[in-house]
Amino acid sequence: MAEAKSSAIDYTSGQPRRHHNLYIEDGTLVMQVENAIFKIHRSLLAQYSTVIQDMLSFPGGKNPQDGIDEKPLVMSGDSVAGWELLLGLQYNSPRNRPKVLKGEDLLTILPIAHKYCMEEIETWIIEQFKETSEYDGFVDLIVASRILDSDELYQEGLRRLLSTKSFPTLEQAERMGTKTTYSVMKVAAD
Repeated sequence: MAEAKSSAIDYTSGQPRRHHNLYIEDGTLVMQVENAIFKIHRSLLAQYSTVIQDMLSFPGGKNPQDGIDEKPLVMSGDSVAGWELLLGLQYNSPRNRPKVLKGEDLLTILPIAHKYCMEEIETWIIEQFKETSEYDGFVDLIVASRILDSDELYQEGLRRLLSTKSFPTLEQAERMGTKTTYSVMKVAAD
């Protein structure tokens, strides 16, 4: 099974520079995430995100000059890896798209989808986690519940974990947190 990977190029340091795959010459929106400069089609983002649609059209909001080569729209607090995966999905080309998205990749995209109200993408990611029957997928559901601040998802993930009556690995326990790990281990020990 092929793994999804974000770029091997480090955009967390150094000078801002064009993204190696996602700086599209005929793009209509230039945005900066960490030190990666993406040039993409604004309509691609606007169709999925009401927040970005409003950012790009709201007269009193961002400077109308933001989003051009000379002044990229800065996406503060976001990760390059998340945007690479998200844009790779949206552009859906073999060069930009990972072959298979794993839970870790979906959890990298989820904070961006949530922050910018990309409800269709957020829903799709949660459906992927809900369809799993593997322990790691249940752990991913717990982590996703924290990103979305959803007690309903947390309870579903916890219920599924408890039904396995299995102990988590150290890595899974670290991802779930102390309280959840304790609950799972208490039931698994009984």
